[in-house]
Amino acid sequence: MSDAKFSAVHEPLKETLDAGAESFLQEMVETEHFSGVVMVAQGGQILHRRAYNPRSDDYKIHAASRLHVGSLGKQFTAAAIMQQVEAGAVQLEGGINHFLPMAHRAEIWQGINVEHLLAHTSGIPDYALTRDYYDVVDGWASGSTIVGMIAEAKTQPLLFNPGTQFRYCNLGYTLLGEIIEVATGLRYADYIKAALLDPLGMANSQIHNENYVRLPGDAVGLQWDARRSCHVRNETASLPVTPADGGLITTLDDFLRWAAVYRSLTHPKLSKPSLERLLAQAAPAETYAWPERNMRGQGFYGLGLMRSGDLIMHEGSIVGFRSFFIYGRDDDLLISVFSNNTYNDVFRIASGLFSLHVPSASQANQAGGT
Repeated sequence: MSDAKFSAVHEPLKETLDAGAESFLQEMVETEHFSGVVMVAQGGQILHRRAYNPRSDDYKIHAASRLHVGSLGKQFTAAAIMQQVEAGAVQLEGGINHFLPMAHRAEIWQGINVEHLLAHTSGIPDYALTRDYYDVVDGWASGSTIVGMIAEAKTQPLLFNPGTQFRYCNLGYTLLGEIIEVATGLRYADYIKAALLDPLGMANSQIHNENYVRLPGDAVGLQWDARRSCHVRNETASLPVTPADGGLITTLDDFLRWAAVYRSLTHPKLSKPSLERLLAQAAPAETYAWPERNMRGQGFYGLGLMRSGDLIMHEGSIVGFRSFFIYGRDDDLLISVFSNNTYNDVFRIASGLFSLHVPSASQANQAGGT
């Protein structure tokens, strides 16, 4: 059990409004019933930071609220693996059977290395939507459910030869979480907090595992109920989330601290070459699954990150929450959209805000999507 403590934010942060962003976001409120928090920051200055509340005081949030951001957490898992590479405990080209707990090793995985998991090129099928052995609460899986997921995956044939194609696989990151725990001797959530979050002062961020307790001010996962014309708790069945593939809970300001790592390519506990490796192409571009996100040239996947030219991006999608961030290194521009409404098209919102602040991005996006 972890003794880690996390501070609840009791007072709303002052909101900062940019006229263009606010006009666009109000349109999203009207057309998509947007609910969540948004930040636009450039050159170290916050241009826009605001919460957009659902139509119920029961679910009120503010600009400092913590939201689940799903697969945005994959970049933290990737960074943790690179720390273990630096420590000599893991090798990117090393077979995963060498680093996984003995119970999770499989003969069929002999040709899969750690980089294949990071780049979604392993060929391992993702876990299923529902299974008899699942014990999932609000979309979150832990303990025996994770063990069952991995055991089932070991019996499934690979979808392709490792390294030859890109196929997004959440379970690959679940396995990376197991590798991190073996290498460090710590629970995944505790290691991420100590090695990645705390050194940057991300005091209001944590990883959701079986010890998670909702704090005052934490956003609730919602969906839009058209019949009742209001937001309601989201109870839609979805892929269950494990800590290492989508368990990050964070705030706008904490994530701004993380994005600064990509500006300077410095982190107190990770070297510049390791950060550069996270950003380098690691999956075959011709099999990459998101052609509409070629905002600045051919899209590709690095290690836990979507890329397009100088842009660094990722999306998150879990029960009740959607998220997308774009960081442009050339413009030093960060767009963070954390929504607690599954109805929202967060890429449309994030790319729209990006285009407002870098006008040429709109034309580049249209050209890249043809």
